[in-house]
Amino acid sequence: IVPSRWLQNKGYSRQLIFKYLQTGWLNSAGKGSYCRPTTEVHWKGLIVSWQEIDKRTYHVGGETALNLQGFAHYLKFSGEGQIYLFGHHTIPAWVKQVPLKEIFRFKSGCILDESKSTLGLIETPSTINGWMLKISGPERAILETLEEVRDEFTFVFAAELMESLTTLRPKLINQLLRLCTNIRVKRLFLFMAEYYNYAWAKQINEKKIDLGSGNRVIVQKGRLNKKYLITVPEKFHV
Repeated sequence: IVPSRWLQNKGYSRQLIFKYLQTGWLNSAGKGSYCRPTTEVHWKGLIVSWQEIDKRTYHVGGETALNLQGFAHYLKFSGEGQIYLFGHHTIPAWVKQVPLKEIFRFKSGCILDESKSTLGLIETPSTINGWMLKISGPERAILETLEEVRDEFTFVFAAELMESLTTLRPKLINQLLRLCTNIRVKRLFLFMAEYYNYAWAKQINEKKIDLGSGNRVIVQKGRLNKKYLITVPEKFHV
């Protein structure tokens, strides 16, 4: 799936694009975008095409990235068909106008500054033209998921995801936590890592992580965890 400007930059005039549409050599994928007649319009195809065309584009993150890596296949945080995308730049109109059954949830920035926007990203096969889809690795994806925690339901869901992350990379975790701009997310991550008593958690250097000051309300009417100064559901209070 490509925008009209991409085709024009390749030497295809508007008149030629129109002719290809008329003869069935091209199909419209949405306002201002096109694909081959044999192309199945799918969210992965749209995103991987966008990533190939624009190197500053959004990446797949949060719950969606964890799901693609097999960590969230039996859980649903946001409901069916919601795809989490993270980035710092303007979203092209043609991307928004491709009709899909899925709903994109665009998150601007979120946990890292733009200068560190590629930290913790990995590539996974997209099954489209041999192209690779840029997504958050599990270390970054869980931090992006924790940013969505707003109540006891989403807290429990995130905790169940965290419970499956037994082999995170301590070096990368330390880097992400030092650079993460969201105090709330960092405290919540450290609380859950300690709660599940993972071996990798013992290699986190909390002295180098800015955890801010004062209390943070994660769950309304929750119990205050005195170490990380966040409110947690009663059943997680130890």
